[in-house]
Amino acid sequence: MKKSKLFLLILFLFIIIFSGGLYWFENQEASPEANEYLPLPDSLIQKIRSQDSIQKVEFLSTPPPDMTVDSREEMIFEQKKDAHTFQIFKDSVGIKIVVLLGTKTTGEIRDNSLKNIIKAETSDLNSDGNPEILIYTRNNNKLIFVGYEAQNDLRRFTLPQLMGRQSFGYAGQDTLFVENNNLIRRFQFRNA
Repeated sequence: MKKSKLFLLILFLFIIIFSGGLYWFENQEASPEANEYLPLPDSLIQKIRSQDSIQKVEFLSTPPPDMTVDSREEMIFEQKKDAHTFQIFKDSVGIKIVVLLGTKTTGEIRDNSLKNIIKAETSDLNSDGNPEILIYTRNNNKLIFVGYEAQNDLRRFTLPQLMGRQSFGYAGQDTLFVENNNLIRRFQFRNA
């Protein structure tokens, strides 16, 4: 009886230590030194040179390209609309807008005119099942609106120009917002 209890205790401890070791081994991060490029020894290069083409030797003796991702890219906006996810990234070059359908990228565009983003939101203004991302920016105290519709890619659109009486009495101080899938623009009007 004592031998069977001792055997079970040892077996239990072995299983715990073994599973703990596996967990530790799987969660170890590779050290940067382990991923460094190691050049081929000269003797091997000479052997390859004598048997193969010069292009192969040059290919094997050059270090691999740097595949690191630019870590300065920062996500500043992410919002879902139906099955689409809109993301805006900012980096040293400018603004990148990405639309995903599930996990697949369906559109990506870079727009460097959108450097001073104030606000972004998503909607389906024309109720066609292709949502839009609406981006509000400020340039020299002027509010600028740009929209992109997710339609097999990103298609840009802007507000229509004011015409007739509206343009004649336009006095600025615009406010834009979405209400019940309608884009509403309010502004000051003089000489009403």
